[in-house]
Amino acid sequence: MLYIILLLVVAALAAAGCATLRSVGRTPRGARLERVKQSPHYVDGHFRNTSETPQMTGDRGFFPALWEFLFDNRPDLKPKEAVPTVKTNLNAFGRDEEVVVWLGHSSVFIQTGGRRFLFDPVLTCKFPTSLFMRPFKGAAIYTPDDIPEVDCLVVTHDHWDHLDYATIRALRSKVGMVVCSLGIGENFAYWGYPEAMIHDVEWGEDVAVGDITLHCLPARHFSGRLSGSGKTFWGSYLIDGPVRRIFVSGDGGYDTHFADIGRQFPGIDLAIMENGQYDPDWKYIHTTPDLLPQAIDDLGPKRVMSYHNAKFALANHPWTEPMELLLNASEGRSWELLTPKIGQEVLLDTHPSFTPWWRDGR
Repeated sequence: MLYIILLLVVAALAAAGCATLRSVGRTPRGARLERVKQSPHYVDGHFRNTSETPQMTGDRGFFPALWEFLFDNRPDLKPKEAVPTVKTNLNAFGRDEEVVVWLGHSSVFIQTGGRRFLFDPVLTCKFPTSLFMRPFKGAAIYTPDDIPEVDCLVVTHDHWDHLDYATIRALRSKVGMVVCSLGIGENFAYWGYPEAMIHDVEWGEDVAVGDITLHCLPARHFSGRLSGSGKTFWGSYLIDGPVRRIFVSGDGGYDTHFADIGRQFPGIDLAIMENGQYDPDWKYIHTTPDLLPQAIDDLGPKRVMSYHNAKFALANHPWTEPMELLLNASEGRSWELLTPKIGQEVLLDTHPSFTPWWRDGR
């Protein structure tokens, strides 16, 4: 719902001549567009999921759902107190340390095999995203200035809560290479990144980051910023290194691809899974709490972290619900659930324990 609202607002501003918003980015063109057209997943001018995936699935229709999202009283949608966080100095890690730090929502810093990865960094809050994506009090503790040099910046898809113009511009001098789902590289080129460092990939393709292989894998979602849905692709990613395998889900609903990935890449050490901003009205494009444990079981990881929560209110559920439900569902499972606070280091060579911190921020 957030994406639709943002598209409507930005389109209205542009149509009214109020602004030409560079932050919107641009759709693929030239050689990149020709490559997009060659994708087997690009049909009749749009990328498609493997399974039929309607964006809205409720019976109420778009405008009643929009009205509810904007104006209905939704209890506990946001924390009453500041979100409990820990600000870890990312520059202090030695290159030999195996560590993950969740930066809030879907932004994640991962260091493994001596390489540094940064996923979906949204570390500013500027117009137009500030209209509908104001961070919870205390949750926005990291800025681009806090990020060290990274070997690889990864963008799973181009929605506003995953691809942020101001953040991307600010990080330019710190990024060794960019890996993004097919078509999204046009934004990086438009925003000043050299083409030589941009790697657009689709499902089944991979990129070498030193001796680590980064695989682009399926996800069941959609894309779009202003010029319509499906002009760019979306995906999940697997860091496949000599030390461990780390899966990052990106956004997307449940489907058979989780089991397919688990069979193709057995022994995933850590799965970082979308958990939050779900609703019955868009149950196919975001994993719902009843299906998330099954998705994890299908993947077969040893450990699990969840993200896509605790920073923005982009859906109608109580803000603590995603973490609480997954904690309850993790009992008796084959995988271990890790629940770090935003900014709290997860040292992967150890066996850290965490508390249900969200209960302190209600």
